[in-house]
This record gives sequence, C-alpha cells and structure tokens, in this order.
Amino acid sequence: MGIERICHLADTHLGYSEYGKISPRTGLNQREQDFYDTWDECIGRIIALRPDLVVHAGDLFHTPRPSNRAIRVALAGIQQISAAGIPMVLISGNHETPRIRSTGSIFESLALFSGVHCVHEGEYRRLAFDGLDIHAIPHCSLSEELEMACRSIEIRAGAGCNLLVAHGTWTQTESFSMGEFNEQRLPDFTALYPDAFDYIALGHYHRRVDVAPRVSYCGSTERTSLNQAGYPCGFLELDLAGGERTYHELPARPMVRIQPISCRGLRLQEIYDRVAGEAQSVPEGAIVQLNLAEVEESQFLGMDMRLLEELFPAAFYLEKSISYEAADAVTHSPSLHFDSLGVEFGRFIAALPEMELDRETLFRIGSRYLEEDEE
Repeated sequence: MGIERICHLADTHLGYSEYGKISPRTGLNQREQDFYDTWDECIGRIIALRPDLVVHAGDLFHTPRPSNRAIRVALAGIQQISAAGIPMVLISGNHETPRIRSTGSIFESLALFSGVHCVHEGEYRRLAFDGLDIHAIPHCSLSEELEMACRSIEIRAGAGCNLLVAHGTWTQTESFSMGEFNEQRLPDFTALYPDAFDYIALGHYHRRVDVAPRVSYCGSTERTSLNQAGYPCGFLELDLAGGERTYHELPARPMVRIQPISCRGLRLQEIYDRVAGEAQSVPEGAIVQLNLAEVEESQFLGMDMRLLEELFPAAFYLEKSISYEAADAVTHSPSLHFDSLGVEFGRFIAALPEMELDRETLFRIGSRYLEEDEE
C-alpha cells in the first residue's frame, strides 16, 4: 500500500526565547521551554496517528545556528519518528537558512537518520515514495534561485500522487506575509502547473489557512508574536485518497490583546478600574498586551506602571502599549522585544525609503558582515 495519510506541520521555531522568565521545572527560559513542550506533544500525537509520511514545511529552528539544546530536542523528536518507521521530509525555512552558504546547515546532520529526507540548499528536489512524488522547494536566499527552483519542477508520468512542499508567502489572492524582509514570495503553483499537485503543503504563515482547495498553511505549533493572538496552534492530517484535512490543535501558551481603552478625560483611578475589569477575563499564564489609547501627558506622568502589572496577577507577561492624545500620536511601549540581528536588519532595510541601491543587494552585503561578526 502506498502513501495515503500525511501529517503536515511547520514553523516549530525550536530555540525561540523571549521575556527573560525562567521555567521553575527546567531552569530554561520559559518561552523556550514552551516551544520544546509543544514540539514533544506534537511528536507524540503524530506517532499515535501512525501516518504514512510526515512533512515539515520549514522553520524547524528559529535561527540558522540553533543552540545545542534546541538541536538535541529536535533530534530526539525526529529520532522517535524515524524509530517508528515513519518517513519524514523536512525543508528549510527563512529563519534557519544561513545567510552565507559556506557556513553549513544543521540539516546535513538531520538527514543521517533513517527515513529522514532534508532539502535545504536553495534548490528544488523531487523525492520519490511509493505512489507519491514530493516536490520540495526550501527557502531560497536569492530570487533567481527561487525562479530556477520553480522552473525545475518535474512532474513524472506514472508517479501516482504529487505533493509540493514550500516555505514562503503566497500572495496571489491575499498576502500571507509575516513582515520579514527575507521571506520568500511564492508564485501561484496552481497556475504554473495546472492540476499537477494533489496537495500543496505550505509553511511560513503562522495561521492555519486553506489558500485554495488543495493548498494549505498548517500554521505554527506555538506563537512567536502577539500579532498571532487568537490563532490556534497545531498541525494538519491529510488523507490523500479522499482529500480530507483534519486539524489537530496543540496546547500553547494563551495570548490576549486587549481592545484599546480610551483614557480621554478619565481620572487615573478610573483608568485603573477599567483595566482591572479587562484583567478579570485573562486566562492563567497568558501573555497579554494592554492597549491604552488617547492618554494625556498628565495621565502618563502620574501613571503607576507597577500597579498596572499588579492588576494582572494571572498573566505570565504584560506588554503595555500606550498611545498619546495628539494629532500625530505616537506609541510608547515600556516593554520591547528585539529579534535576531539578521531579522531586525531585514526589517530595517524593508522600512528604508526608496533608494538607488537594490534592497536585496544591501541586505546580502550587510548580512555577510553580521555573519562574520557572529563568528
């Protein structure tokens, strides 16, 4: 019997770390531990489902140089799938692709496991299974590499079923962008190769979305931003024969974005009372964003930030976003989060005004210096 049931997951971002809070159970950064716990849960559920194949659509790791701890956690999970006799295909995403290819990739080591197939060098590969061809396009650092990969797709006669796996933003109907400069903009594969694919497994966008009848983002296994508050986390189970897709939701730390509270004309105690009312519905252990709008200068100067924190005893972390009452209102966030240098540099380049120098060239040159500095 050929490949019929497939588990599609992506964006596990192992090694992600934030907020500086420590897990009392392991001594690790608590958010880093959250991602490991969800990965372990995901692996356990997949093994219990006993699929014929597992496909990971990119961003297994959060950085190109994951820590030894992140590598160990990934290897343990992949080894369990390999030991269960379930083949696995992994492609690299933009977060884990080195900016300089000569740096090497951790994916070279992952492929040492029996039945594990890794595609990570910015090139298209076709992997043949029993009754199924996998067409894999990992993250490509250059647009020319992506164009070449797309042109290289080979639909083999008699392959049975064809599944494409890719990592990037699908922009044909609406934008599924994560706002990252180095994200890959995918073409409309359904137009380039009409009726060629039985399923297209996408990674990169952290929300479970059916882009088209046979094209899906499975979403992430954990949330990396408050922008993803309200999105469930999990993976997809696909029945190739019938075309059914089943979503398996995973437990993830809750995120809550409180609707903006207008502070115009309010006394400080009235602001605190309104905030306290919102805090009552916050679930235990949640990451919370408190939005205070139209804040007057006198209100801000007298505001007790510690008291605001104390109004959320159930929260794991409180991010305070304060916008001022002015025509050109600016937002003040006492709690800021910075991503890796590469990601922040990409966002900086993307925000620059129009200029003569090509953005992609500038990003590539700057990234090379950042990579050398990290060494």
